[in-house]
Amino acid sequence: MPLPQRIQSITIVGAGNVGWHLARAFYQKGYTIKEIWSRTFENARELASKVNSRAIESVSDLSNDTDLFVVCVSDSVIPWVVSTLDSGDKMVVHTAGSIEMSVLQPLSSHIGVFYPLQTFSRHIPLNLSEVPFCIEGSGSQELVLLGKLASTLSNVVKPTNSDQRLLLHVAAVFASNYSNLMYILSNEILKPAGLNFELLKPLVAETARKVQTNDPSRVQTGPAKRGDQPVLDKHMEILSEMPEHQELYRRLALMIQERFKD
Repeated sequence: MPLPQRIQSITIVGAGNVGWHLARAFYQKGYTIKEIWSRTFENARELASKVNSRAIESVSDLSNDTDLFVVCVSDSVIPWVVSTLDSGDKMVVHTAGSIEMSVLQPLSSHIGVFYPLQTFSRHIPLNLSEVPFCIEGSGSQELVLLGKLASTLSNVVKPTNSDQRLLLHVAAVFASNYSNLMYILSNEILKPAGLNFELLKPLVAETARKVQTNDPSRVQTGPAKRGDQPVLDKHMEILSEMPEHQELYRRLALMIQERFKD
């Protein structure tokens, strides 16, 4: 089936964090959201009510009267969607960072990836114009269509192949998920002393701000970077009652010392 000159109607398969943000962003840009499916029907119904769409209870009941299916489910659910959805050879994309585009081949001759490189929380507002969209298409026409679509949402659109996107996803886990774990551990260290994580938020913000205009290696600071062993020893001692935190601290300090040794 030939592709349209431009995407006008979109069906959202999955109403989780990513689907929630994309559906609303598409709707605000004037796209018609044909239908929405979610494993939790109430989520689909709630999202549909916000974008003038129709909630569907079963993937197999989704109509293929649409220009584009956007599959926004977790990685492990994508194969099941592929085995269940009837796309009518309409264009189908997924939004996953770590899954190859080829997983969609059984669905359509027009496939792609529409990966927003950001952390999403359903009810936390997000400015998508600043979010990089990594796109991939099974052909030049598919890539052009996805590029035009992404450009209506974001100022940063980057064609990437599946291998590049997987590397970006790994790097993003370090930069976001693992960084957030550090915040969790910091909070756990403070709580027994009656100290609030709020005290660290200006530090967190400044650390993030500096890497916006500098290579991360240029702005590394701290006792491990400067080789201040007495301070490192004190920190290890105070963490003695939190052995997991202590071991992680030791390993990270060693990595910094090795990386920045003279």
